[in-house]
This record gives sequence, structure tokens and C-alpha cells, in this order.
Amino acid sequence: MYDDIFLELNYGKLYQLDVHGLSLEEAKAEIVHTINLIDIDYKGILVVHGYHKGVVLKNFIRNKFEHKNVYKKVNLDVGRTILLVR
Repeated sequence: MYDDIFLELNYGKLYQLDVHGLSLEEAKAEIVHTINLIDIDYKGILVVHGYHKGVVLKNFIRNKFEHKNVYKKVNLDVGRTILLVR
């Protein structure tokens, strides 16, 4: 597991958003809401989607989620994905 210092040095300041346990629609709404309101100091969102209770959220975020302000996705580990924003 990567620590906060490593992540910040490599990707900049990240906002952490925990969506595991939410439905797909709830998670999508939370992610979009966060992207739209994120402070300019943040370079991305560290999305904690989990994987122990299934991979629906992980697969959606990594393979299907799109937003005009997300320019890159980084598959950090099996339970977390970074969305880098402009």
C-alpha cells in the first residue's frame, strides 16, 4: 500500500473520497459532485472503492467513468483509484 507522502510527491495533493459501500449511482453522484467542487489546490481525487464486496464500483470507475475534468486515471491498488483532474 502506498503512503500519503509517496502519493503527494508523485501526483500532488489528493482529495480522498470513500465510496465503498455505496450503490453505483450514489458513488457516481459523489464523484461528480466532488470533481465539480474540488479546490484548485488538489491535483486529483483518491477514490476508495474497495473490492471485498464485489468489483462493480472498481470496474465502473476504472473502465467506464468519464468526466471532462478527469484527464487520467491511475490504478493504485485493488481498492483505490486516482482520478487526476484539470
